Amino acid sequence: SVGYIGHHATRLRSNFQRLNALPLNALRLGFPVLNMSLANALANPAIVSFAQSAGVSLPSSPNAVFPGFTGNVAQALKPFPQYNRINNILESQGTSDYNALQAKLERRFSRGIQAGASYTFAKLITDASEDLFGGSPLGGVLQNPFDRESFRSISPNNAPHVLVINYLIELPFGKDKRYLNRGGIVNTLVGGWQVNGINRYQSGVPLSFFTSDPLFTDFLQLTGYLGNLRLNPTGQPFESEGAFIDNRFGRQAINPAAFTPPPQFGSGFNNNPSGAPIGSAAYAAYYADPLRFFGSLAPALSNVHSPRFYSEDVSLLKKTRITETVTFELGAEAFN
Repeated sequence: SVGYIGHHATRLRSNFQRLNALPLNALRLGFPVLNMSLANALANPAIVSFAQSAGVSLPSSPNAVFPGFTGNVAQALKPFPQYNRINNILESQGTSDYNALQAKLERRFSRGIQAGASYTFAKLITDASEDLFGGSPLGGVLQNPFDRESFRSISPNNAPHVLVINYLIELPFGKDKRYLNRGGIVNTLVGGWQVNGINRYQSGVPLSFFTSDPLFTDFLQLTGYLGNLRLNPTGQPFESEGAFIDNRFGRQAINPAAFTPPPQFGSGFNNNPSGAPIGSAAYAAYYADPLRFFGSLAPALSNVHSPRFYSEDVSLLKKTRITETVTFELGAEAFN
């Protein structure tokens, strides 16, 4: 049999919203200003003027945020400055599209032999989470909560090709069988044996590439975006040959030179990567486009996969009938 399966799902568990995220435009202030205490920023007319030129209005005073506020500029500009991180549990805004071609072949032969094979060619595109609480293999690379479209990609659990073969063979020995067709002790010893097996062969799953280096990701915590940063492609091939870094697979399937992190926004290790005075033209130009500080790679790459997966399981089973209602079974199984 050959069939097609198509599935479109909406309102799936997701983890897009950052309820206390800094507005994207506020990133134009740059890390040095956002990480500065609001009181110090307001005490410097040059910084107040720069913020206005960048299209960001600072609160008139710390008490204008809320009485007793002592935080930094980033915290003051958040929707709920009295809180830090707000977890959004049970959000349901995810979608997915699944398309698959399935082929199945089953055959029962005489003399206790049967076999089957199924093949699936599938593609799952999604931005949804994969557990009740919004978790996902991609959950750490949302990076920009204001750009959900870039988060929709091939699922990191999508194996495009899957072949499963199963078989059951009753050995032709013992009573009512082709060889040694006898009862008594002969049937007890050689009859009732069968071999079963399930073999699974599937292609690898898509890989995701990101950096969790705080030199590049510190600002995600400062702004409330959280997680890690996706990388940028350099134009070189993603895959290459050579000695694998930790020698697990005997070759290096991934070319490290194919990826580069986005420009530094700023961190506790490098407060001002622009190298220019705060508020200067060079400083403003460095932070003029907040989107350039996010990686442009897809969350998962459909053309770069993990190693292929093979599983071959076999069992040997002996059934011996003791009485009409009692059967003794002895078996051995091997899993790979």
